[in-house]
Amino acid sequence: KQWYQRRVAITAGGETFEKRNMYVLRVSKDIGPAPTKPIILIDAGIHAREWVSVSTIMYIINQVVRNPSDDLYIKALLDSYEFVFMPVLNPDGYAYTQVDRLWRKNRVYNDQSSCRGVDLNRNWDYKWGGLGTSGRPCQIDYRGPAAFSELETKAVQKWVEAYKSKILLYINFHAYGQLWMTPYGYSTDTPSNEVEMLKYSKIAVKAIKKSRGTEYRYGPVYTTIYPASSISVDWVRGAEDVPLAYTVELPDKGDHGFLTPPSEIPLIGKETWEGIRALLITLADDKGLLKTAEIIIV
Repeated sequence: KQWYQRRVAITAGGETFEKRNMYVLRVSKDIGPAPTKPIILIDAGIHAREWVSVSTIMYIINQVVRNPSDDLYIKALLDSYEFVFMPVLNPDGYAYTQVDRLWRKNRVYNDQSSCRGVDLNRNWDYKWGGLGTSGRPCQIDYRGPAAFSELETKAVQKWVEAYKSKILLYINFHAYGQLWMTPYGYSTDTPSNEVEMLKYSKIAVKAIKKSRGTEYRYGPVYTTIYPASSISVDWVRGAEDVPLAYTVELPDKGDHGFLTPPSEIPLIGKETWEGIRALLITLADDKGLLKTAEIIIV
């Protein structure tokens, strides 16, 4: 118990429309009351039906929390970074998928409509309301009545703005498609450091393919999947100036879609972690953060 208390801290980062907690899990070597190292922020479950995003983040949490003394790479990562996990950004919608398995949005009531829910990944305050969003409450990509109208996105906004100067990298998990994507989704505009972002994308997808042959494409959201405005990765990079930000669409390519077979869940977790681990080790080496001399960068 004391071992975990020195490395793990969990707090409720906010509350949903239906009064569920939104948990924030911090993991680092000798963890303190607030982050002091560069932050790796990873979230999942913003779209309720994308269950494999939640199982994948839980796999990664298990690796980071339980294996630092046995895994030289994880030890190196905990020496270099603080991990911050937001495992389920849409708890109300996630719970409701027990009733309607393919539900996507949150569960808020919309004024003057019988249709419930806002698409939380169209509710961020960067180029809000543009291409790839809808102003109609009955659509699955309904953006809400205003940017940050939802308790869930407001909670993340508050946390990110408190620690944005320390956040080095952000990953937002989705499913499905096997895509590792950079900003932006609102247009063909690209961040000033797109070359750097694509470099680390290539490292991640190469490691994933090496794990068990799963092939990802990488590139900007707008041209790699479709136009999508007011999304979290655009806001994190465009409004909050976090250097590296990615939207990751996990497997598969449509054979099972949102209904990931149970046998695939640990395999997707493992290969995704290997991709992220390779990215983070190279990033730490590039930024002069790597403190473990035994690590070999391939």
